[in-house]
This record gives sequence, C-alpha cells and structure tokens, in this order.
Amino acid sequence: MTDVSATQSAVARRLFLNGEALRLDVEFAPTGGGPKYEPFSPEEAREWLLPQVRSARQALDALPDELRAADRVYVEAKLLPNYIAPSYFPDALLSIVGAVPVGSRADVGTLRTASRQQVSGTRRLILAVDDASLGALEDLIEGRGQGRTGQQAFAQIRRIEEIASPSQSSVLKADLQDATLAGRTDTLWEAVLHPRAMRTGEAVPIDDDAFERWVTWVEANGGDVRRDYVRQIGGLTFMPVRIATAAATELVRFNPLRVLRPMPAIRPRPRFGLRSGTRVTPPSVAGTVGNATTVAVFDGGVNDPTNAGLFPIPLIDLTTEPPEPDETEHGTGVTGAVMYGLLGPGEQASQPPLPVESYRVLPAPHDPNDLDGYWILDQIKSTLIDGQHKIVNLSLGPTLAVEDDMEPNRWTAELDQLAWESDIVFVVAAGNDGDADRALGLHRVQVPADMANGISIGACDSPAPGRPWARAPYSSMGPGRPGNRVQPLGVQFGGVDDRLFDVLQADGTFLEASGTSFSAPVVTHALADLTTRLPRVNSSVLRAFSVHFAERHRSFRALQEELGHGRLPLTFASSFDSTADDVHVLYVDQIARGDILGYQVPLPAAFRGAVRVSVTLAYASPVESTQPTEYTTASLELTMRPNRNMFRFTSPPGSDDPAQVLDLRSVAARDLIAAGWATSQEPVTKTLSSTSSQNEADLRDPGKWETLRHYRVNLAAGEADDPRLELRYVARRAGGLDGSPTEVPFAILLSLVDPHSAGTLHDAARAQFAALRPAQRVAGRVRLRGGSGTSWY
Repeated sequence: MTDVSATQSAVARRLFLNGEALRLDVEFAPTGGGPKYEPFSPEEAREWLLPQVRSARQALDALPDELRAADRVYVEAKLLPNYIAPSYFPDALLSIVGAVPVGSRADVGTLRTASRQQVSGTRRLILAVDDASLGALEDLIEGRGQGRTGQQAFAQIRRIEEIASPSQSSVLKADLQDATLAGRTDTLWEAVLHPRAMRTGEAVPIDDDAFERWVTWVEANGGDVRRDYVRQIGGLTFMPVRIATAAATELVRFNPLRVLRPMPAIRPRPRFGLRSGTRVTPPSVAGTVGNATTVAVFDGGVNDPTNAGLFPIPLIDLTTEPPEPDETEHGTGVTGAVMYGLLGPGEQASQPPLPVESYRVLPAPHDPNDLDGYWILDQIKSTLIDGQHKIVNLSLGPTLAVEDDMEPNRWTAELDQLAWESDIVFVVAAGNDGDADRALGLHRVQVPADMANGISIGACDSPAPGRPWARAPYSSMGPGRPGNRVQPLGVQFGGVDDRLFDVLQADGTFLEASGTSFSAPVVTHALADLTTRLPRVNSSVLRAFSVHFAERHRSFRALQEELGHGRLPLTFASSFDSTADDVHVLYVDQIARGDILGYQVPLPAAFRGAVRVSVTLAYASPVESTQPTEYTTASLELTMRPNRNMFRFTSPPGSDDPAQVLDLRSVAARDLIAAGWATSQEPVTKTLSSTSSQNEADLRDPGKWETLRHYRVNLAAGEADDPRLELRYVARRAGGLDGSPTEVPFAILLSLVDPHSAGTLHDAARAQFAALRPAQRVAGRVRLRGGSGTSWY
C-alpha cells in the first residue's frame, strides 16, 4: 500500500501553472546611490566642444544642395561612456538648440571613474538639425547659457565628447580593396537613409524631396536606385543600389545616408549525401495532437508528397519559379523535422503536434538586384500579417554575420517588430559559418538569428542525452546584438561529419547532411509539442522554456558564445515532471509601463534548509531599428527579496558607521532604531547572478534591456523567509526615458531545488500554495496572445 501511495504521489508531482495568482501588492523602493560622478565640468567640455562645433558648422555650410535635404542636415554627437543610460540623455541641450535625435551608432570611448579609466562602449547620437541649430549650439556653449533653461542645457554639454558631421568610415561599410569588390564596375549595394524626424515618439521616414535628391546623386555617379525594392521600417529607408565600386566613396558624401554596404546573398544550401536504409512508417494516427495554432515553414517546399503519406499538409507556392531539387530536398527535410523531430530509418513517425504549412519561397524569382532576399522577406511578412501562424521556422536568411557596429538590418528589424506586434515566435537557424575568420567576425550568428524577440539555434554534435557533446564546428557563434546578446539561444543536434543528420524525404527515405538548417526545426518541433501541453501559451512562454530547461555544458561559462544557454531538449515532456525535492512554477502575466509587480516565491514556510533558485524571464519588446545600441525599448527589471524581515539600517547623519543588515525583529535592530538609525523601506535584495555573457556596458546596465535572461542563486539554510520576486517596467525612446503607456506580456519560470534531498519541498509547496495548479496536457485549443499584448484568445 505504501508503494502505491508513493507512486501516486510521484505521478502528481508536476510543474505548477498559475504562478501569477501569487501576485502581491508591493511599493516602489528608492533606488540609486550617491551623487553622479562627473568626470568633467561644463567649462572643461566647453574648451573642446566649441572648436568642434565651429568646424562642423563650416563643413555643413559648405555642403552643396545636392548632398543634403532641403531643410536639415545630420550631425553626430558622441556621448562619454559615463552617460549612456537613458536617465542621462541630454534632452535639455538638444531641445534648446532644436536638434532632433533620429538614431544612434555604436562607438567606444573612455569610461572615467574616481579611481580608474578604461575603454568602454558608448554611442554616437545622430541628430537632425536645421541651418540655425549649430549656430544656436555655438552661442550656447560660447555664452555658457542664459537663464535657467539655458544653464541647464549648458550643464549637459559635459556629457558630449565629440560633435562632427558623419565620417566616411562610419557610413561606408566595405573594404574597397577587397578582391571581391576592387575594380568592379557593377556592384550591388544596400543603402539605408536616415529618418526625416520624430513625431509623437515615432521616427518619420525621409521625405520625397530628399529621396529624389539621393536618386539624382546616385544617377549622377553612374548608378541606379532600384525603386521597386525601396522598403521602410522604423523610419529607415532601405534599398538596393547598383554602382561601380570606385563610385562608393562619392555616394557616401550624401549627408542623409546612414550606411552603404555590399548586398549579401541568401545563404547557400548544405550539400546532401545519399543514404540507404529502411523507410519511415507514417504516423499510426491521422491529424495532429492539437490545433492551437499553425506552424509555418518558409523554405524550398516539399518534394512529391503523395508517396508515403508523410506530408499531408498544405503546400503553398509563393514563388513562380519551378522547383529545384536541392531547394526542395532542403525544404522537405526542414519540414519533416518540424513535423516529426529527430527521426531515423526504420522508425515510425509520431503524430505531429500541430498543423504545419509549407510555403515555397525558394528559388525566389530571379532578380540580380535582390541578392538579400527582399522579395522573400516581403512574402514572409504578407503571409504572417493575419496572425494565423504563431510559430515560424526560418532555416534561411542572408549571408551576413552580426557585426560589432550593429548597423540596422531590414530582416532583423522587420521580423522583430512582427514578433512583437503579432506575438509570433521565430525559430531561426544561426548559420553555418562558425569556422570562418574570427578576426573579421565572420563566425558570428547570421541575420536574422540576431533577433531580440526570436529563438536562434546553433548546432551540436550529439542529441540529448548523448555525452560528451560540443558545438558542431560549422555552427555560428555569438555574441548577438543588444537586446539579446546571448546568441545562439542554444544548440540542438544538426549533424557532423561522423554523424550526419538524417534528412527525411517524402517517400520515407533519407538524405544525409549537416547544418543549423536542421537543428532549428528539431527545436521548432519540440516547441510545437510544448504548446499542446500548456493551457496558456505565448511566445514568451516558449522562449522561457527553451532557456530554463537547456542542458548546461560542463564548460558553460567558457563556451557560452558557442553554445548559448546550452543544449536544448528533444522534447519538453520531462520538464513537466517534478521530484519530491524540486518545485517548478510558470508565471504568465503582463505589466504596464511604470508599474511594479510582486510575486511570492512558493518556498514553504516549514522548509528551513538551503535551496537553489533558478529564474528565467522572457518577454517581447518593441524595437527601434534606428537605435542599434538601444535596440529594445522595454526593460523589465527583476529583483529578489529573500527574507521579509531582513532590512538595511543606515547610521544617522554625521555618522561614519557602515550600514548593517539585520532582522527587524531582533534586539540589535531595536537598539539601532532607538539610536536614530534609519531602516530601508523594503527588505534587502539578493543579487541575481545572470548567466548571460556581459561586456562592460552590460555590467553597468545589468543586462536589463535583454529580453531573455536566466539567473541562478543559492540561498543558505535560514536565509529565506517568505521570499518574493519584484518586476518593474521602464521604457526608453530615441535613447531617452519614455513615459508613453504600453503593456508588455512576460513569462517567468522559477525552480526551487533542495540540494540535500529532504524529500519534502514539492509536497509542502503544493499544500501551502493552493492557487498553483499542476500542469496537465491540453490537446485542444490553447489561448495565444494577439495584437500588442493587451488581448488573449
């Protein structure tokens, strides 16, 4: 009888849902430390800025009309690294001289503190100014500001290190001596033009007059702008331009031009080998496990689907080009992995978790002016705009690695915005150039795997649970762009030379290949299956699961740029099972800008032992393609307060006694209060150690603008008492703080593990926190978020 009860208890131990029911009322606690360290005074800044402004003014005054917009020019202001936070944005200075921030660029500078100096990341503000603005700035600096507003603006000049017109090196992103470019009389470039202005917080694209001036300038230098491929996103204007390599230096003299770079091609397909073996048997049950949403695959289509009944799915041709064998074999293998996961010869295919639709976009209609796949991206957008598909597999994209200058890319910006607006999760192959030249950065993840709101997947050499395992040599590496620096998110088996990936074909046979093209759809399959196991799903939930239950490599920290958060499971089914010594809880909620939310951590009051805590936070964010260093506009700041009774005590004014942390109920605490010591408003926090790799700028702004974060912390025996999490939402726009109302949906996965195996943690949590519900599989329709996060269906 005891054995039966134990078995029943084990079966009942499941991941808990409805964590949002543990919400608490919390108040904002004061933040910030002492006075801001100011490395320079306004008077010191005046000495170096005044000649710079005069020089920039002279250069722009001499700019011919054909190289500028009619009513404005663009200048750049480099911030000192001490002032990159949105709260230090020089808004008073820009406002008084009429300078409109329309973008930024990544740069480096010297971070100065009271004790040291070091090279650190910063940014150059791109400012649209009229003919009077630079004169007003010169007068302000020279006269030190008049009146209260002028003096406030003058005080902010200490935040600016440099003011200048755009340099050729910052606009032209190409080595003209490179063998692939040098001497060519017909080169395809991608040109990106600055926005015209900002209106109600949104960037406004360049006006027709300035655009026509650009076209005229290109034609005057023997080139051609392809008007049929002009596209606008986030206020930026993208287009192909065909012109001789030697003329590129002339083109970049056009003042409203943000960047000119060689147009990349769509990634090449992996080569296939033949494989003999017994055929796959179709699923024994027709249809799909659930129908919550439809998974979309954009690729080379599916080859003859009538042979074995393995692909009873809609096959939609978006391209008018006839199928090509290599493209179709690739598309079939990708679609097969989305439907059935990792499958080998002689096996029976499982019932697909969700309906899948295959969209054939390859080969794209031939156009020598569309190497970057503008047409393909247009098809993806138009197909997804109705919101029918919530999971999308992309095993294609441009051959373009993310770069440290982080200049905006149309693929990334378009799909990130679509992911935010329609709550779509894009699962993207990271790319197959991991063994390319690291000195040139060619080994980095490829567009659009650098999305802030997506899931990028690299490849490893063995599927779970096989060990040892490592990155496949070809798998592209991180870091990614700000907003999601840990790229790829994780890895999955994609085949290697001595163990190739079995690429399913429609007749049930296999080809052999390797590539992130195949590791990505294996993850897509696992996420589709996960969707059928939850009663409430959005893209944040799927992204949180991907990180939280990834398997860490034994050399995790040293290899994070190779492996991301680790090796992802082939299925998340086991993630729903708990032991007597652990608790897993899913919180799904949304937060309004400026709000703070609190949630109980379900640690039972009777449990007084040590506990390991893991927390994953995932959310989608609007993005600003004009601000590559400030790409995500939403920040959810996560805080843990482990003990409701532990407070910080600060000595009375005039005393040099250090602060103390004490139990508010203790005699020592009462004595300090009687002696005039002040207590903190809220219990003390516990530092959540992020497992994300962070550069200097990240460490100073603890990765809080990253849309996907994983933390781990150990709490000693007796350290926790009624712990809670707090979440605060702040927003930024054009580099400064933003007060406009928005709501952001998010998901938190939290795990508590008893390292000493007392065997009581899970059952005690279930008994005390009755609002939590053990997860049960749901095969019917699930609720998915639509729109921008304010409605569910």
